[in-house]
Amino acid sequence: MTIRQPMNELTVKRLKYDPKQGRFEYLDPPMHGHGTFGVRVNKTSKSFILLYSFHNHPRRLTLGKYPAMSLTEAREQAAQAINLLAQGIDPGQKKVAELFEYRESPTFAEAAAIYLDHVKLKNSERTLHEYKRLLEVDFIPHLGRMKMVDIKRKQVIALLDEKAKTAGIQANRNLAVIRAMFNFCVDRDILDATPLVQMKKLVKDVPRERTLNRHELVWFLRELTAPYLNENTRFALLLSLMLAQRSGRIVEMRWVDLDFYDSMWDRSGKFEKNNNPIAIPLSDEVMGILKYLKNKQRKQIEDHKKKGNEFASRTGQYVFPGRFPGQAQTQPSLNRAMHRMYTAYVKDMDRVEHEGLLRVADGYPRPVVHDLRRTATTHMTSRGLGKDVRSRILNHKDMSVDAVYDRYAYFDEKAEALSEWHAFLRGLFEREFDGKSWIEVYGDKLNELEPSQLDDAMTPTP
Repeated sequence: MTIRQPMNELTVKRLKYDPKQGRFEYLDPPMHGHGTFGVRVNKTSKSFILLYSFHNHPRRLTLGKYPAMSLTEAREQAAQAINLLAQGIDPGQKKVAELFEYRESPTFAEAAAIYLDHVKLKNSERTLHEYKRLLEVDFIPHLGRMKMVDIKRKQVIALLDEKAKTAGIQANRNLAVIRAMFNFCVDRDILDATPLVQMKKLVKDVPRERTLNRHELVWFLRELTAPYLNENTRFALLLSLMLAQRSGRIVEMRWVDLDFYDSMWDRSGKFEKNNNPIAIPLSDEVMGILKYLKNKQRKQIEDHKKKGNEFASRTGQYVFPGRFPGQAQTQPSLNRAMHRMYTAYVKDMDRVEHEGLLRVADGYPRPVVHDLRRTATTHMTSRGLGKDVRSRILNHKDMSVDAVYDRYAYFDEKAEALSEWHAFLRGLFEREFDGKSWIEVYGDKLNELEPSQLDDAMTPTP
C-alpha cells in the first residue's frame, strides 16, 4: 500500500505497522526530475527511501533507518542524491560502491602488516623488529580491529598523550612511526588522506650529551662489581665502554666474527644499524676477556652435554648468550643494569657526597648504556683522536666509494687509539683494585684450562 501526503517529524513518529495491511510506503508528493522522498514501514523498522529514475529505469535508494536518522537528515541525504542524479551519477550505484570499498578496506592491523612488509624491504632487521614491536605494543591492541578509514586524529593523539606521560621521547618515536605508516597508506591508495597532517612532536627532543668524567669512570668500574649483576652483564657493559660500539652490537657479538689470530672483530654490514661493514681491532686487554669468556663457555657446554642437554651446542654462537637457547643477551638488559647501578648508588646520598664520584645535580641525568659509547669517544678525542679515525671507530655512515669497499680503512690508527684508551682505563682500574686483572674482579670462579690449551682453542685451524 502507498500513501502520498507531505510528512513531518510527528507524522513519521506516529507511523505504525499494521499486520493486516502489511508493508506500506508513505511518500511525499512527487517532484519532477527530483524523485520521490518517503518512508517505508515494515514489521521491524521504518526506513527513509528515495524513488527516482535513471536512464528511464526506476530505482529505489534506502537512505537510512528511523529514528537513528532523523527526517531532516534523511531529506539532506535525499538532496545530495538528487544532486548526483543531476550530474548524471546514479546515487544508488555510488552508495553500493562506497559500501564495497569500505568492506574491502583493511583494518589497522592488516595495514600495519602491509607496511611492515614494506619496511622489511628497505631497512635492517633491527629497524623492522623495532617498528613491529612498537606497533604491536602501543597501537594494535587499541586500533587493530578498526578500519583505517574510521581512525580519527583524536584517537591517535589520545594514545600518544598516554605514552608521553611516562616516556616522552618514546611517544615522539611512536608518532614518527605511525605517521610514516599513514603516509605509506596514502601513497598506496589505501587511504585518501592521512589524519596526522602537521602533527607536532609531543615533547621537545633534547639530545643527550652525558659523558662520564674520570671520577665517574671510577664509579662505573666499582659498580660493575655489584652482586646483582651477572658476569655476562658486567663484561658486556665493560666492552661497551672499551670498544665504543653500540650496545646492541656488543650483546650480539658472535664468536664466528672474532678473528683471534689477527685480533679483530670483523662485522658484516647486515648486522649494522647503517648496513656499513666494519672491522674493530681488539687490544690485548679485550683479547684476554674474550678468551676467558670463550673458555668458560666451552666448559659450560661440555657440562651440559654430559647432563644430556640437547640444546647445549646452540648456546655457543654468541659471546653473551641470552636466557633462551640460540638467542643473545638483549640490549635492554644492559639499560636495566645501568639504571639499577645508578638507583642503588644514589639511595645513599651520604656516600654520594662523601665519595664525590658521581654527578647527580641538576643538569646531569643518570647515565645510560649509550653514554658509555659517547664517553669513550670523548676521552679518546681529548687525547688527540682525529675525526676520520673517530668516525671509523664509531662506524658512522660514510657514503664514499672507498668506505663501501674498504672495511679495514684506518685499522692501525684505530688499533692505536683503542689501545691507548684501554691503557687509560687499565690504569684507573688497577689503582682501584690493587693491580688485579679484569677477570679476577669481574669474572666468576672457574677452573681454567692451561694457558697453552686456551691459546690452542682460540687459534683457528688452517
